[in-house]
Amino acid sequence: MRHRLLQSIPILLLLTTAAMAQVHRESGSSLQERSQQWEPLIVESANRYGIDAGILRVVCFLESRFRSGAISPKGARGPMQFMPETAVAYGLQNPHDPKAAIDAAAHYLRDLLMRFGGRVDLALAAYNAGEGTVESFQSGRRLILRSGKIINPHRLITGGIPPYQETRAYVRSAIALFANQRASNRWRVDPISRARTFDSTLSEKDRGLRRENSDASQSKKISSTFIEIP
Repeated sequence: MRHRLLQSIPILLLLTTAAMAQVHRESGSSLQERSQQWEPLIVESANRYGIDAGILRVVCFLESRFRSGAISPKGARGPMQFMPETAVAYGLQNPHDPKAAIDAAAHYLRDLLMRFGGRVDLALAAYNAGEGTVESFQSGRRLILRSGKIINPHRLITGGIPPYQETRAYVRSAIALFANQRASNRWRVDPISRARTFDSTLSEKDRGLRRENSDASQSKKISSTFIEIP
């Protein structure tokens, strides 16, 4: 165990160094520039795995605002916020590499859509909270994680969307963004302004939920689950 841990340290150092360098490069670019730069990667990967590019684009926006150096408090990394286990499962060696991360996310989203019968809302919920969690709230069965944590201890059946404020707000925001993209048939160059417009169309309950979470912690915004390396 100690030997494996020592082996993993250089890899983590390399990833962290690369991410910090990427943050410095990205600090001088706007969200608009980053989204335009990554658009060909998003379209290419979406076509490769047969999913709507809009879903992939929205997830990238919500997860990292198109920043490849993003790291979450829980250890998710890169523009698509891959957790280490999921990155390994999809052969993603460097989650901070935009091309590789976007391609792996397209593959993962394709698998989630297939797993949940093409339901975009459940695929998005699974991307945020885990596919096992979504299935637990579909079936009403408890899920015991390796850490010993119990998911859905009261055996609730919610249709699949976990009763977590962050996940529900994440799904609502993503669906609103995705629907607006399809209505306009294009992704405008200022996603932040669009997100504010979408916020105004959400129900009062949704907006209240966002305010509640914002007041609780400035570092845990509903529309984005990442932090950048300082």
